[in-house]
Amino acid sequence: MIQMIIPCNDENIETVFEYIGEDYGKCLYIYIDLKKFGLDDENFNVWIQCENEEICAIISEYYGGIQIYSKEQNLITEEIAYFIKEKDTHVLFAIKPIIDKLKDFLPEYEQETGTVGELMELKYPSNPKAYSAPLDEIEEIVRIVAEDEGIGKPYGFESLFEQYMERKKESFGRNFVLRDDESNEIICHAGTYAELPELAIIGGVITSPKYRGKGYSKETLSSLCKELLEENKRIFSFFYIPSAERMHYGVGFEKIEEWSKLSKID
Repeated sequence: MIQMIIPCNDENIETVFEYIGEDYGKCLYIYIDLKKFGLDDENFNVWIQCENEEICAIISEYYGGIQIYSKEQNLITEEIAYFIKEKDTHVLFAIKPIIDKLKDFLPEYEQETGTVGELMELKYPSNPKAYSAPLDEIEEIVRIVAEDEGIGKPYGFESLFEQYMERKKESFGRNFVLRDDESNEIICHAGTYAELPELAIIGGVITSPKYRGKGYSKETLSSLCKELLEENKRIFSFFYIPSAERMHYGVGFEKIEEWSKLSKID
């Protein structure tokens, strides 16, 4: 039995896309980053794990974070665990069954589990007052997102602002907002963290504290999803807490798979 992990290159990149096929909901960032960057970005790398010349896993690394995909969940766990240790990776992501296979080989990491979902049918009415914000409103949006402990605060304002501006300028993301009729302050934001012609990933859904509990998140998210569906995109989202689950399921998302990350314990 021959096992190996080899770099992805121009000769085998199409084999990787064929291996993923339409299953990219379980490896969204591998698929998106490979589509966006190809193999020309020094911060993005891809490897293929093979057994007897057959692909059994795809591994990607972007700025030190690793994602793993295995269609049949037949990855060679010990080999990948050794690879992760050699890389001194601080965080890795995959569907939960794959992380469950790896975690016993990586005792210095702790696991957190959420859900990856896909919008199957838009069930919640959109708000016609929600709109796609222009570039000059990004700073205001980021100030709200950066204050939220669970979404933006760990990244800090400067880093978030740079990310949001880059995505907006490259048409790699968009930002829907809903404003108060009287004060004109932002009530709610819902955006996309990544987009391709065929798909989008939702992110940064947040309502200002004093407006919470009134359905604004669902309305704004529904407005964003309505526009994305009109562009014939498949729509995905990651969520980790019960309130986010209820919001997504209320709008029309359905669970694809449990999604886990392993973070190295300091």
